[in-house]
Amino acid sequence: MLKSKLFFILFLISIIVLFAQGNKSFSSIDFGVYGGINFYHTNEMRGDFLVEFKSNLFKSTNLQVSAGYIRSVQPYFSSVSKYSQNTIDTTPRFFATKYDIINKHYDIFPVSLGVQFIVFEGSLSPYISINAVYNFMNSFIETSPPKVWSYNSIDEIPDEFKEIPEVVELPTNSLGILFGIGATYNISGALNFDIRYMFKYDNKIINTHHFIMGIYF
Repeated sequence: MLKSKLFFILFLISIIVLFAQGNKSFSSIDFGVYGGINFYHTNEMRGDFLVEFKSNLFKSTNLQVSAGYIRSVQPYFSSVSKYSQNTIDTTPRFFATKYDIINKHYDIFPVSLGVQFIVFEGSLSPYISINAVYNFMNSFIETSPPKVWSYNSIDEIPDEFKEIPEVVELPTNSLGILFGIGATYNISGALNFDIRYMFKYDNKIINTHHFIMGIYF
């Protein structure tokens, strides 16, 4: 479902770019630096960093290309019980371990392509935007301190520790769509202030809310 939406967005952007080539487009390129926060729940906030290039396609429409770094956290609970065997001084020992998975953490490196539509232009210019995103990721889990019990034989281990533990999926990449709304304010000359809210819909990890601000020139 998300792949078809991404294909449609990229197709739409391609049509807009092809149409823009027949107009006075790409006559200027702006560079922006942004920082902010993202969250799945408001009590689990993490940071955003983004660099963006923006160029005019035609009147009131810009092409956006961006890359950055995002750290997100997803509250996630699962109890894990397992056992292992080790040899201590030539004597086999069996260990039962129990811990809880508390959160999933994601270090995300997004690359996005999209369009920005200016609602009206002035010293304060509101806009809406839509971007297709590919995410490179490093994912890991946060756990509680483990509890460990030692046994002399495997028969002494309680049955709950012999069950196959749940496999926690930790993706290394994903696809997403960013829906944004924001406004720019001209500070002076070519220097502008930009503030925006974005909702990121993702095909493998949590959907997140983003509030960022920055400057571009």
